Amino acid sequence: MSRRGARAPAGSGADAEGQRGRGPGGGDARAGRGIFIPHRLPGALVRGTLRARPNRFLGIVELEDGATVEAHIADRGRLEEILFPGAEVWVVPAAGATRRTAWSLVCARCPPLAGAARGPLGCLDPAGANRLVGHLLEAGAIEGIPAFTALAREVRVGHSRFDFALALAGGGRLLLEVKSVAVAAGRAALFPDAPSLRAARHCRELAALARAGEAAAIVLVAQRADVDEIRPHPVDPDFAVALAEARDAGVRLRGVAFEVGLEGFRFAGMRPVVVGDEKGHA
Repeated sequence: MSRRGARAPAGSGADAEGQRGRGPGGGDARAGRGIFIPHRLPGALVRGTLRARPNRFLGIVELEDGATVEAHIADRGRLEEILFPGAEVWVVPAAGATRRTAWSLVCARCPPLAGAARGPLGCLDPAGANRLVGHLLEAGAIEGIPAFTALAREVRVGHSRFDFALALAGGGRLLLEVKSVAVAAGRAALFPDAPSLRAARHCRELAALARAGEAAAIVLVAQRADVDEIRPHPVDPDFAVALAEARDAGVRLRGVAFEVGLEGFRFAGMRPVVVGDEKGHA
């Protein structure tokens, strides 16, 4: 896929490692203003009330017309602060005759964070986070990501598969991994919501690649717009350690947030990624 808008302005002075500006050194969040991205799953969202959650991947939802349906929950997190009996949720009819459940749970009303009268919609479709980041990359809207000439998805390196590989305009490539974030406390989005060996492994593998001279990045996507920063969740201290190792090895840590609506997403800007007491956004 060709990179749109990746050409650097003459005389920008930014180097190929991308520490400032929009030239060869990176994107500009202002380029993402006005970006609207429809929901990944087709069909109109239907409002309902979560009545039960028999297991992590199944929700029993009462629709507004009184019908009770089973809905698949794609997010692997615990989501106890969001998906509780009585929670306001939105579901969409599922495609595919082989599905056990006829509906997919896409969004939920998040509890309000500090200082807010009402919580926003949050999207619980982690597979859609890659798609959101793809749009931002094409728009040049992720700060600190170097300009690139081509983009490949689902690239295998060693024993892992990373979400994106960017062919950099200055030569070489950048491997990029995306993580979706749904839960929050205070004004911080928190990842992961349950211990994730896979997420920690990705951090360490990217750290090893960065030490060997590869460019690498991790983009944490808050699929809600009411947060000021993104942090490791205390439920998984090993991930926090692995993320710090990645940062120290030179892996770029970037955070983005999206406002979620019934029709789709609007880019809400960059969010700092806080590891310990340091912010990984520069």
